Amino acid sequence: MTVPFADAPDRPRTRTWVKLLLIALCALMATMWIYYFFFASDEGVYQLQDESWRVAAQPICAAASAEREALIDTSGGYITNPTNEQMVQRADIVDRATDILEQMIADIAAIPVDNDDDVTRLEFFEENYRLVIADRRRYTASLREFDLVPYTETVVGGGPVSNVVLDFTAGVKGNNVPECSPPGELGGDVQA
Repeated sequence: MTVPFADAPDRPRTRTWVKLLLIALCALMATMWIYYFFFASDEGVYQLQDESWRVAAQPICAAASAEREALIDTSGGYITNPTNEQMVQRADIVDRATDILEQMIADIAAIPVDNDDDVTRLEFFEENYRLVIADRRRYTASLREFDLVPYTETVVGGGPVSNVVLDFTAGVKGNNVPECSPPGELGGDVQA
């Protein structure tokens, strides 16, 4: 009688420690997902606990947005190669819009909140929004020097600063005040 696989080479023995390590990793991942779906907080990193801030900020931001939109004039279409006069006109409009944003951020940052965590979150939001304002001022300064450069933003956390502000204002776990988000009307400029 022949023994099946008698000539087969010996299979390496499975190491017990490898199996235990894989089981431990799988258990750790399962624990992480169970925590995420059933026990983790629904609050976002930037979400204020004091909901009265959102109620007070929304009309301020909506009014600022309406004021900025009144400045928009697209009747001439996009100008690929603007003259020096057109660049200064654009800088004037952007500066007026930025003045509106600056007043808006001052007003919403002054809204009182009722706990220290919210004060810290609001200070972080204001600090980052002021970077957006500084970026806009830098852009208009370039236009006034007749240097048509693309609008760029300061990098914060590996991305444009407006991403941080958007996470605060309108992110999935943000404060649900998209009216307070930074405008994006400065894109599109390229040097000819």
